[in-house]
Amino acid sequence: GMIWSECKEIWSQGPKEYLFELWNMLDFGMLAIFAASFIARFMAFWHASRAQNFVDANMKDLTSPTLEPNIKYYTLARINWDPSDPQIISEGLYAIAVVLSFSRIAYILPANESFGPLQISLGRTVKDIFKFMVIFIMVFVAFMIGMFNLYSYYLGAKQNEAFTT
Repeated sequence: GMIWSECKEIWSQGPKEYLFELWNMLDFGMLAIFAASFIARFMAFWHASRAQNFVDANMKDLTSPTLEPNIKYYTLARINWDPSDPQIISEGLYAIAVVLSFSRIAYILPANESFGPLQISLGRTVKDIFKFMVIFIMVFVAFMIGMFNLYSYYLGAKQNEAFTT
């Protein structure tokens, strides 16, 4: 449904005008990540079904099975899975897409009489906090450089163990 709606919007506005608006890019990215997640989930299912078919066709004695490395992989605990496993990639992409879909609410909130002004003031507050953090980091880095220059002369000095606890 939403993919078709976005395709119609691209067709009516044209790709250049469509990508000019930030919310359209967010929608397109969210839908692309959802699609990639579902494709990775399908690939994981396909790999698992191929492994099961191999085991069903070739394993007669299950007391001491010797599996191929790519099939043996499916018997491992999840912590030992390959990081590029389609199931893990699918779950990560799905989580990112869900977060992006919830961020879509920020597009609707300014129209609300209660949350609209709150969202605008929060956005301006975040800008002010960011400016403060830049100044704070500059002062902190200057302090670190000063402390390093002050104590760098004692780098090779030996410590007297009598004065330690």
